[in-house]
Amino acid sequence: MLNGSPLNSGPLNSLPGGAVEPEYVVRGQSFVWALRVLVAGSDVTAQLTGTVTVDREEGAAGIAEFDLFIAPGTPVAPPDWKGRAVTIDYISTAKGETTETRRYTGSISQATWNPVSRVLSCECSDQLQQRVEALSVAAIDALVGGYWSADVFEPVEGRSHWDYALERMGTRPASLECSPTGQLRVTSWYASAPHFVFGPGTTLYQSVELQQADLDRTTNRIEIEFSYRYSRLWQRNKNYSWVSPETDGSTGIGGFCNWRRNSHELPNKEMIADAAAGNGETLLSPVYYDLPPTMADPCLDGSPWINNEEGLLLGVSWIGARRWVQTVTETYRLTLATTAGEGEQSRIVQRAGYTVDIEDDRAEEWTDEPILGGNSGSSDLDNGPRRDAALTVALHTGQTEIIAAHRETTLNWQVPTSLALGIDLIHTLELADQGAHAVGKCRRIVDSFDLGAGQAITTISIAVMRGGGVSDPLTLPPRLGAGGTGGGDDGGNGFANNLPTQLGGRLASPPYDEELDGFAGNYSSTTPGTEMYPRRIDAVTDEIPAEDRDERQLSSDTLYRVGVPNNTLEL
Repeated sequence: MLNGSPLNSGPLNSLPGGAVEPEYVVRGQSFVWALRVLVAGSDVTAQLTGTVTVDREEGAAGIAEFDLFIAPGTPVAPPDWKGRAVTIDYISTAKGETTETRRYTGSISQATWNPVSRVLSCECSDQLQQRVEALSVAAIDALVGGYWSADVFEPVEGRSHWDYALERMGTRPASLECSPTGQLRVTSWYASAPHFVFGPGTTLYQSVELQQADLDRTTNRIEIEFSYRYSRLWQRNKNYSWVSPETDGSTGIGGFCNWRRNSHELPNKEMIADAAAGNGETLLSPVYYDLPPTMADPCLDGSPWINNEEGLLLGVSWIGARRWVQTVTETYRLTLATTAGEGEQSRIVQRAGYTVDIEDDRAEEWTDEPILGGNSGSSDLDNGPRRDAALTVALHTGQTEIIAAHRETTLNWQVPTSLALGIDLIHTLELADQGAHAVGKCRRIVDSFDLGAGQAITTISIAVMRGGGVSDPLTLPPRLGAGGTGGGDDGGNGFANNLPTQLGGRLASPPYDEELDGFAGNYSSTTPGTEMYPRRIDAVTDEIPAEDRDERQLSSDTLYRVGVPNNTLEL
């Protein structure tokens, strides 16, 4: 209970009816105290001897130790004690009013027997790790929250669920532990308005102690290099067309009749396929202007036409298609820094690297499978959700590490346990005693109950954040190479990109140019002694630009400011 309300019934900074008022610890009271220790439901308080200790710390399993005197004649089997449930209650009476508080809930993890003194020493744990390990992944997600990525961590299947929970916890400034009554919970690292105030005279003399971390452990700048690699599938189409110049631009029988008056060698369909293959292209959508079959009088000039060779072409158009795979690497250089981390002289730097490599079988199939169609352009085998998940983990992990480094300052003090009732790891505490004034979130509570001396003392530790500055939202950087791009010809079937023709065998024929693409051949009627050309058809394709062929590397730099609250600390 806190101020008459249950501790977990509402937000820590508020109670039903309005903002929380801090509870001021009252000094100068006398208390009568006692313990109640139950083991497997049996009260063993009368058998306690020596000192009982309870140690609970954020992010760690709570432990307890106590000794039991076993009367002579009572048989003892120490292994049978392991796993038995344990509860420890503190009972305090002042001014006729008795208060009972649960200080610990757990199980015996180890029982050691001393046959001489007949003392059974019991070590206990609240089994934080084992309890989380027993949870399902979905239950851990609901309990822990945080962020996770299969590209940053190992797959969950067949692996420790405790490790999985710690991975998620590493992305948020909070701790996972058990309450004094044994409930699993997550508590924030940030201090709120104080729930309890320890004023002058409330702490044990000379018990106030400040612990600080070394400078080298106070990381104020984390530089992350994040690589996102995927495949870009390219297809580039180019239109080709060729028609005999002797058709005079006519088609059908008219064009044939024009060609027949000044005929020449023609390419065939096999030559067109070879021309495409010679470019590393696939022949798509060919449209053939075939030489007509044998006919009695096609041109109505009284001359029959005999075609002794099939597949000859007066014209042709086709698409030559090429495919290739390009690797794209997007590199994001992310820097998280406090105000001190931005200055060159005050940086304490850590570096981290992450890689998300999108592997997809379609990248191999793209160049191996037959090309049956498709337009020019590119498409990416990317995976935006995987990129975003990994980037989110990287940023939040870095931010959490910086915040953790700036809460290593710890202030400890001791009070009679009766003055620490109701205080838990979820609370923010204020100390104003023995020359120290500090506010921080409670990080550790250690109870020591000395039954012989009659002393019940609790050591309280708070984490004091220091750093200052403001925080930027951890907005993911935009994609650097998002989306496929178009390129190449439009892939239409029109007679674009007309290929030239060079014909030999006559005095007017120019010298043969082997570098000229298109069709080369000879007139059917030639002049003796003139140069004869080889019969061939070439369609030279364009070279693929290096920027579309070689690995494309894109990069960006982003700075995220990390602000750390300046908790009160005055000594």
